[in-house]
Amino acid sequence: MKIWPLNVTAAKSAQLLIGVIVAIVVSSCGGGGGGGGENSNGSSDAQDSGDSTSNTLLQSCADDSSCAANPPTFIGTDRPAAVQIPSNYSTETRYPLIIALHGYGGSGALLGNYIGLNDRVDSKQYILISPDGTANANGTKFWNATPACCAAVAERDDNTGENYRQIDDVAYIRSLIEEAAATYSIDTRRIGLFGHSNGGFMALRMACEASDYITSLVSLAGSTFASSASCAPADKPVSVLAIHGDLDQTIPYDGSSLPGFLFPSALETTDRFAVQAGCDNTNPVMLNKIDMVSSVSGSETTVLSYPNCAEATKVELWTIVGGPHSPFPWLTSGQNAYVDWLINNPRR
Repeated sequence: MKIWPLNVTAAKSAQLLIGVIVAIVVSSCGGGGGGGGENSNGSSDAQDSGDSTSNTLLQSCADDSSCAANPPTFIGTDRPAAVQIPSNYSTETRYPLIIALHGYGGSGALLGNYIGLNDRVDSKQYILISPDGTANANGTKFWNATPACCAAVAERDDNTGENYRQIDDVAYIRSLIEEAAATYSIDTRRIGLFGHSNGGFMALRMACEASDYITSLVSLAGSTFASSASCAPADKPVSVLAIHGDLDQTIPYDGSSLPGFLFPSALETTDRFAVQAGCDNTNPVMLNKIDMVSSVSGSETTVLSYPNCAEATKVELWTIVGGPHSPFPWLTSGQNAYVDWLINNPRR
């Protein structure tokens, strides 16, 4: 694997621990097998699916066969987002949709390389959208996810007096999903988010405020609101996978109680979303360990799974024991594991 350094922007407040150091890993190994596209007759290579081919809450051009055969590679207006589609894209197939949400100071393109999403569009058969957050006066991109992360940090970084906390990124991401559904042949029961750090916070906020659209998500080194009451309306169960290194010094695994930088631990975060998904949060079970990264020897990642979730959703916490904020290098099998988890947990 080849490691490319990234010029990163660190937040200036050391007290708030938001200096995000992003290591970008570009895998030359390619993706694994196990495609996610579903044919128009309802058959799928992915672990499926349920009887319906559409989420009735979100209509798609695939519902009335109006999808263009050669769709655009960008969507969005004020903040255009790059779109990758499989090289064998067909309007006769309904594809999972994945939206990659970068960390503070990162970008959608860099995140896609770091976590291997760019490399698997063909082999896993999904459509990938890689948006960028708003850039502050210093050019640092961020998402307005929670009071802790990271609009307030962006305000302190550029010190211009701009109020970035008024930015509605929930509405922005919802608009991307709606435009994607109107443009590409997507399976609206499989709309997933992958967020890292600030992007993980944003993905989890979407599970709170856009559960009518979002069906699954992976949060890498992210967290959620300090108060569970802030996660609303959360009226539909969402499959949530939290991945977190227990040595994370940027978004600590055990959470933070610092003023202005409040968020729950990885375990409490996962437990909250297990409750929202109707899982049995009193009896989570430990599954077999998995090997995610080559920088830690052995099968370093523990898997805590919550049983009996509503509507066949899944909620799990994968703890990378000895893992930092930006784990690397990822093993190909590790990247395949979280991509498969994301696209193989449809809304039923």
